[in-house]
Amino acid sequence: MLRFNSSCQCTFALCVAVFATAMTPANSLAQTARLRPQRLPLVQPESPASPPTTIAVDTADDLPPSPFPERQDFNYAGHANVALGSPSFADHSILEEESAADFAKSAGLENLSHFANDFSPTPLPQESNWHDGSREQWVYDAKAAVPTQSPWIEWGRTFYGPGITPRGKNWFGSTNLARPEFYLYGDFRSGIITGRNAAGRTDNWASRLNLDLDLRLTDSERFHGFIGPLDRNGQFNRVDFQDGKFDYQGVFDPNFVTAFFEGDLGAMWGGFHGKSSPAEMPVTIGLIPLLFQNGIWMEDAVTGAAFAIPARHSRALNWANFDWTFFAAIDQVNSNAFGTDKHAAQAFGTACFIEAYGGYIEAGYAFLRDRNDSRRSYHNMTVSFTKRYLDRISNSLRLIINTGQNLPDADVTADGGLFLWENSLITSSPLTVVPYANFFYGWGRPQSVARAGGSGGVLRNTGINFDTDGLNGFATLDPTGFDTVGGSIGIDLIGNQLDRQLLLEASYLTEHGDSNPFVQGDQFGLGTRYQFPVSNRTLLRFDVMHGWRSDLPNVYGTRMEYRWKF
Repeated sequence: MLRFNSSCQCTFALCVAVFATAMTPANSLAQTARLRPQRLPLVQPESPASPPTTIAVDTADDLPPSPFPERQDFNYAGHANVALGSPSFADHSILEEESAADFAKSAGLENLSHFANDFSPTPLPQESNWHDGSREQWVYDAKAAVPTQSPWIEWGRTFYGPGITPRGKNWFGSTNLARPEFYLYGDFRSGIITGRNAAGRTDNWASRLNLDLDLRLTDSERFHGFIGPLDRNGQFNRVDFQDGKFDYQGVFDPNFVTAFFEGDLGAMWGGFHGKSSPAEMPVTIGLIPLLFQNGIWMEDAVTGAAFAIPARHSRALNWANFDWTFFAAIDQVNSNAFGTDKHAAQAFGTACFIEAYGGYIEAGYAFLRDRNDSRRSYHNMTVSFTKRYLDRISNSLRLIINTGQNLPDADVTADGGLFLWENSLITSSPLTVVPYANFFYGWGRPQSVARAGGSGGVLRNTGINFDTDGLNGFATLDPTGFDTVGGSIGIDLIGNQLDRQLLLEASYLTEHGDSNPFVQGDQFGLGTRYQFPVSNRTLLRFDVMHGWRSDLPNVYGTRMEYRWKF
């Protein structure tokens, strides 16, 4: 049932009358002209406790002086006109003779009441500076340009340019306008380290250059490529410090790490036929990067193709929103399941992303086919669920299962599974203070679908003590999850201006099988990371870690990195 307060009741009654008048034919105005509320109550501010008085409102000139001296410019008649959308009260051709009470009775609203201040202007405190425009102007005068770093190359529209996007060219149809642009951007990283990782001493100064080449054709189609000219197969251009000597290791690789086309089939079809896009279907083909579940299930650049069915919902399954991706990788699949030969395997699979049941679901399936030995082919499946509980804990549960290889037990490279339990506490300062606790349990030899050489192990998101730096070969605890169980507990502290980060973490793992030669008992690790910006384009990062490994040499490291983005 709808309920009106007294102020709304009176306003509603007058609106009904005015609307009826406005909709009445000209020959009927004589019948409605007799309707006129003659008296409107007004508050007398000098005596708030006394009963409200009424005044006749025959014309606009009959209005009394404003009861608010500080607002002498206020126009009562104009205010009523705006509020009611009616003709001026000074117009004698409409609304005559009948009182407001008679009008309400004729409209069937005689039981509605009103208050004295229903039509009075909104009072403003004496100290209000509504008339001072300088405060409103300050909002704009106080703005300043945000410092940005331009790409090395920007042909076409400026990357961070102001103003309205110019109209595109009709190359691909009037509904898919072309706005050709080319950018070259990326970052340069240089780090120095001393320490020891699982492979031995690691004292070096290494650098890498990441270059992204982006040729944009329309708002939905582009060609993109990535080059790392100073690295190859996980090795970077560096200077090693060994036995008091300097050994320069020059690395140069001009080949593309990724090179692909991506676009929307619906937008392209609509442009070619001069119609609006009938559907959304993103597609990509070439040497494409595929990343699923934050890089846990897959993080690699493969030769193949993929397409997605985005932004769908299902009433039957109670799914508010879901996307479905299908991919085929015919070459360049990097996986420990197939040794060091990145041409040995192919991968065909799908991944879905679902918002439902108060959380977020990710699921996927891939068939890994070995070109040379079908016995090494296998199935890789995953599912995860992320949800917030009691507005205090953000939790993710992830599971990866490998099965299907038909090899002797000693030769099996992908079997068993990995369970991950990730948690973060939502504090009173949720953006700047984030305690976390992540745990895992792995059995057999679980594998991601594909992992690039520099992406680290499958446990990289469990904690910084399992995450390599992707440059110097920083020390970690065993990141494979092979027949091990453990976790990390830490706290992530962000500056109040979100301009710096300090991580403190303790980690532990132990074996529960005998298939992992890099775990011979318990392993403990303490680590910290601190990074802050030097400018809007550069930052410094510091990492310190020490790991104690039963029956194996300890691992440790200290490093500093400079990063410049452009």
